[in-house]
Parts: sequence; structure tokens; C-alpha cells
Amino acid sequence: MSSRIILSSKNQISKKFCLDNDKKSFDEATQCGARIYTCSKLRSKFCFLTPTVTNLENVLDAAKVISSICKYNFKKNKAYLKMSDTIIYVLSSSNGISIEGDYLLDLINVHCLSGNVIYSIIESNDDSMSTISSSTSRNSSLKNLEKYLEKKFSNVKLIPLNNPQDGQRLLSKLTQQKLIKITKTFSRPYLFAQTFSYLNPKSSKSTLKLSGYLRGIDLSPNDLVYIPNLGTFQLEKIEQHQFQRDSDGIIKTIVDKTFIPDPKLQRSLVFEAEQDPMNFDQEQTWPTKEDIQQSERQLKKRVPKGTSQYQAAWILSDDEDNDSLNQQNDFDEDHQEMMTDYADDLQSIKLDKEEHEEDEEEEEEEEMDELVMNPNNYDEKTDLEEDKQTLKKLKEAKLDEQFPDEVDTPMDVPARVRFQKYRGLKSFRTTKWDPKENLPSDYGRIYQFPNFRAMIKQIQSEQEHNQHKQDHAQVHSYVTLYVKDVPVSRFEPGHHLFVTGLLPYEQCLSVLNIVLNRTNDSEIILKSKERLIFHVGFRRFASSPIYSQHSNGVKHKFERFFRPRQTLVATCFGPITYPPASVLAFKQFPDGRQELVATGSLLSVNPDRIILKRIVLSGHPLKIHKRSAVVRYMFFNPDDVNWFKPIELRTRWGRRGHIKESLGTHGHMKCQFDGILKSQDTVFMNLYKRIYPKWTYEPLSIQQQQQQENNEENMQ
Repeated sequence: MSSRIILSSKNQISKKFCLDNDKKSFDEATQCGARIYTCSKLRSKFCFLTPTVTNLENVLDAAKVISSICKYNFKKNKAYLKMSDTIIYVLSSSNGISIEGDYLLDLINVHCLSGNVIYSIIESNDDSMSTISSSTSRNSSLKNLEKYLEKKFSNVKLIPLNNPQDGQRLLSKLTQQKLIKITKTFSRPYLFAQTFSYLNPKSSKSTLKLSGYLRGIDLSPNDLVYIPNLGTFQLEKIEQHQFQRDSDGIIKTIVDKTFIPDPKLQRSLVFEAEQDPMNFDQEQTWPTKEDIQQSERQLKKRVPKGTSQYQAAWILSDDEDNDSLNQQNDFDEDHQEMMTDYADDLQSIKLDKEEHEEDEEEEEEEEMDELVMNPNNYDEKTDLEEDKQTLKKLKEAKLDEQFPDEVDTPMDVPARVRFQKYRGLKSFRTTKWDPKENLPSDYGRIYQFPNFRAMIKQIQSEQEHNQHKQDHAQVHSYVTLYVKDVPVSRFEPGHHLFVTGLLPYEQCLSVLNIVLNRTNDSEIILKSKERLIFHVGFRRFASSPIYSQHSNGVKHKFERFFRPRQTLVATCFGPITYPPASVLAFKQFPDGRQELVATGSLLSVNPDRIILKRIVLSGHPLKIHKRSAVVRYMFFNPDDVNWFKPIELRTRWGRRGHIKESLGTHGHMKCQFDGILKSQDTVFMNLYKRIYPKWTYEPLSIQQQQQQENNEENMQ
């Protein structure tokens, strides 16, 4: 007898529509609030989950490992879409799809599906039947719904659900459909717990006993399991059951096999590497004597007399100068074309802004008409500090958009001191940058693969080799998991528990690089290092990522803001996950409300991704004579001019040059360019430094939060 997990919004689907015509069938309520319906006619068992529409995270926890899906009309509760075989989305033939339902359809499609068959169940109650009296109008409404759904998904088929016969046809269709494998997640075992209990509920930690059907792939007792909101745990044992019918005709479960973990092979729960601050051999950037001697031989070059070693690292030979100009031709043309259209873009932005301000004024007038009725309570719902921070962020984003990466040279601090961590690059694309240079101490707490792609292939081959092994619990079987040392939590009635098996090293922390696309409905400007809640694959956590351009090459430019309709790469600390893995990013507001701001997928798990922050120092030509010019306002003392002399200059209109000498005592400098300079042009100098994500990883589970707090206390 086969078993299917069905997510529905109405208990009547299992009771009214399915039981009336099948007297031999029966249903029962489980501890988790689901209803198990056994259909003897179809020789199948269905588990109907009825969500309470209260928890956003729980619905998404079920959505990530769907085999096939029907659409279900709810928004807030996103828990049941990962573990369901089919999700029934109940639509009204008179009202159609609500805004919340449309939002959820997009969310499911991005996070869970890839070419799966989608069903739509049309529910027609007495009220809707009176509204749509004629069959012609009913058919037209169904066609409109079908056209709307076909724009979003493929293979859409509307199934009517108006009588018990329709319910029987629905169950028959669900039994016959194939469970399509999802390509947005890596193959792993998972289970929906039909029953669960603590063996010792009075203690702080106890063994959690869960029973349900094993999905995905086989599960080894040596594997770790992940339970949303609780964390990652080891298994005490696994019991595999068989169903037998006794003399009274009652079906009972009997333990067929028991799998005990091997202490030598069982995976550890350690997710953070140990740091020894007194061990200098652990420092990845510590060079050997041979490395120092070899680097000194490679760095010897002819330089002007009196040049320091730091300045000599920037000096280019004549051949390198020519190569640098040739390598940057493509960039120069693109940059000049961009600056040519700059004025037109600003004009169009200004016109759009004026129209937008007019619309905002009308909206504000309407709002004031409503709010003026109770002016005393107006400030109660207004957070002045939050408004100030938002206004500050908007001003910074607008300034960065108009003058990208430009900073003012300080007058009270020497530029060579203020920007001592920055360096110049001959070519952003081709100049080498050592990924192990000057790593922060937080990088000693993470793990890195020598070859991440090779590890993925190795795990895939191991999965194929371990299928149907005698020491693994078999997929599609009814099993009972005994999970060790789970924090005792009080679950609300009808709470659902989902268990996912972890692959090797997925409990460890590393640096995640995630490709994110801003959603069409989100207009919030996200600043780098701003806290977001991520749903990466089957797990979720909070972190403050840094953003960089999604480009080819080894080095990637840092982006200060993540603007609407933009595609960037977010880099943050997080648990290792093997791609493919879909990603959702939510912005959480002070009142607890969450808004979906970006969607995407996991790009790589690579701490060696080089993210360079660029700053641009600007100066203005004072005197111009053919290809020479006197530039001021970039520096304010001759020592800074001589310090940054080896770095190449560029202009807004695409010219390139270098500093020849310092003039006077106020930071003026004589510069030579590759063409005649215009008086309205601006001179720039690009400086770069590598930046790293901050250790802001926040596990959204009880067990990992406690372990992380203990680690931080020990470090202090």
C-alpha cells in the first residue's frame, strides 16, 4: 500500500469528499494535527496536513522538498511545502486568487519547484454557486483562472471539487501521478513526523522519538539530522517497521529492523573550528624562509633613487605601462559611453522623481484626512529613531549612486595614514591578489574544502553506492527515529515536525556566496552588513551579508547598497550547504513583520572569494597645457603626493595618466595624460582594499544558539 502526504486547507477534503462513497475506508487524526485517510479501493494511504495559517517559517520548512505540488491559498503559514508530496491549492470559482495567494505561488515557484506538475482545485460552495448560476459564466471564470495560472506555471490543470465523485477522482489522480524529483535541492533523506514524543519530558534535554515515512534517499544511523527551530542532532537508533493485520483485521506496526550507529563512524556535532590564539603556526599567511627569499628575488626591479619598498611595489615598467593601457581599452570605452549618457539619465530620473513626488503628495493628503481624526495617537505608531536611520540610508544611497565610491580626502589627517590599508591596482581584472593574505581571526573558526566541486561529485557517488545497503533505513519505509539530546520544547497542539538528514560536513560553518535577485515588489534599499533572514536550502539563519558584483574573474567589486531590480552576490558566514539550493532573503522589521526582498540560489561555499572595496579620490585641473595639467584638491600636502605617485590616474572622460611631480606645499601636482585634457574634466585615483564578512551568523535554533553563546563566552 502506497502512502502520500497531502497538504490541504479543508478537513472536508478528507472527510466529506472522500469518505462518503467508500465504506471500507477510514481516517484518523494524528498527534501532529494531520488526518490519515486509508482508501482500500485505491490501496493507498493519504496524510492530509491542515495548516493553521499562523507561522511563516513552518510553511517554508515543508516547501523545500516537495515532489509535486497543488496550490493552496494562504500566505502567512509557509511550513508545509517542504515535506509534502502534493499541495492542494483551493481556489474559489467566484473570487479567484487573492493577493496573498498570488504572493505564495511566486514564493513556492522560486524556492521549491522546477518543472513539477501543478494542480488547481476549484471549490464551489453554495454561496459561489448562487453567484455563478449559469454554466457559461462558470466556465468563463474557470478559463480566466487557467489562463492566469498558465502565465506563471506550466502544465496547469483545473480539477473541479463540487461533490464526492470529484473527490474520488482527485484521490485517484493523486495516486497515479509521478513524484517528480526537484532539481533545486541536493538529494537527502527527510521525514514528516506523524507522531513524536520525548522519552524524558521533565529534563532539559531528552531523546525525541519521531515516527513517519522516510522520503528522499536512504538514511544511515551515523548521519546527523536537522530539525527546524531545534537544531542539528545525532541519532541514537533507527527502527524500521512493517505493517501486519491481526486476527481482528486491525493493522499494526512491528519492528522489522533496528539500526545502531557506529561510534567510530558517527558524525560529530562540532560546527566551528577550534582557535588557538597562542599558536602562530595556525596563521595561514605566515610565510616560510624559502617563500621570503623567492619573493625578494621576484620583486627586484629598477626604481628611482630614494624610493621606498612600499612605493616600489606600485611602480610599473615601460612594458607594463603599455600593457596596462591596452588591457583597459574596453573598460575605457564602456566608461566613456556611460558618462556620455549620464546627463540624460539624471534628467530622466529627475522627471520621474517629480511625477513620483506629485503622487506622494496626493497620497499624503488622503492619509492626513484619515489620521487627523485622532491626532493624539499619531506618534504612538511612529518610531522616530527608525525614521532617522532610514532617511540617512536613503541619502547615502542617493549620494553613492550619483558619485560612485567617491570619498573626500581629509584635510586634518594625512591621506597616506587615512588610506594606509588601500593599494592601487595596475589592472582590476589581471593583477594578482593573494587570497590568503591578512585573513581576519574569524576565518580561523570556519572550514574550507580544497576542491568544493570534487567534494560534491564524491558525495553524489557515495549516495549511489550506499543505496539499498543493509545498514541503512530504506526509503519509503515507515521508521522511528530516536534523536539524542534534543532540548525539551513545548509544542502547540497540531504542531508539525520535519526532520532532514545532513550530508557530510553540512554541520560545519564556512563562507557562503549567494546570488540574489531583488523581487519586483520590494522597493527597499538594502545596505551592506544589514541584517537579513536567509532560507538556504532546508535551513534558515540570520546574518548581515556584504554584497559584491556577480562577475567573472577572481576579484569582485564591493557594492555598498543592494538596490531594487539588481542582481548581486551576498557573502556571509553560514552552515555548509551543497548546491543546488534555492535561497530566500527576508527583511525583518522592528515589529516582527518580515518582507521578502530577494530570491536566488547558492553560488559556492568559498572563503577565498576576493571582494575589493574601491574608493575614488578626486581632483580638479587648475592649469592645462596640451597633455599636461596641474591638479589640485586630491591631496593637501606634498608628502601625500609623493606617496601615491606610482598609482595611475584616470579622468571622467576616459583619459589616463600619472603623477610627474609635486608642486608647492598645498598638495598641487603636475600630471601627464595620454590625451588633451578638457577644463570640465575631473581626475580620479582608484584605491582598493579587501573586505570580509562580519561574524554575524545567528542560528535560528535553540541548540545552536546555546552552543554559540558558550563558544563566545569561552573566547572572552
